[in-house]
Amino acid sequence: LQDMAPSHTQPCHLQEPPFFPDTLLRNNLHPHQAAAAALRILQRLFHTLSTNSTRQHWPTQARNDLLNKLQHHIHHLEQCRPDNATLFKGPRNPLLTINRYFKDIHLFLHAHNHSACAWDHVRLEA
Repeated sequence: LQDMAPSHTQPCHLQEPPFFPDTLLRNNLHPHQAAAAALRILQRLFHTLSTNSTRQHWPTQARNDLLNKLQHHIHHLEQCRPDNATLFKGPRNPLLTINRYFKDIHLFLHAHNHSACAWDHVRLEA
């Protein structure tokens, strides 16, 4: 992500960027649950960063390297995960929180027309 930082530093002030949910940081998850949550985060991050709208804002090689690394970690986590359905029961499902968070990121990008500034906020958040 550091390699994808913009080379020029312009002031960039956007309203209401999404922030990672505190509940996920404070949650004491079982190791299998933490692995499933990490997998979901990496999958959603891969999906977000592999969209066509990132190509014009980030260097191709750095973007491809990051996507390859994400795919490697996703593959590794997929090999050692149990069934998600048995991992999370009840109203505080971290996977739903992660999904909401990434939906908010997509709404944020859309609201700011997928601008370079908005993508830099996403890069910093990631």
